[in-house]
Amino acid sequence: MDTSEKSKDKTYQKIMEQLHIFMEHLPSEEDKKILSKMVSECYHKHCESIKSMERDDPDLITQLIMALLVDQISLIERLKANNH
Repeated sequence: MDTSEKSKDKTYQKIMEQLHIFMEHLPSEEDKKILSKMVSECYHKHCESIKSMERDDPDLITQLIMALLVDQISLIERLKANNH
């Protein structure tokens, strides 16, 4: 998803607005960039699941967190498999 697509996607914009306060308080710019990249990649991959709760804004973050957890667990499992 490129920058122009993100700026047109209202759901993505709502999520980023909701995360803005949290991201402001991260300790470094690097942490902010990492979280922003994770959210962007995860949203692009799971946008249909996340958008399923679009009518209820608080659930957007819940949907995003669930998608992030799925991605992180998948990554951990792949790393474990590669180490064995």
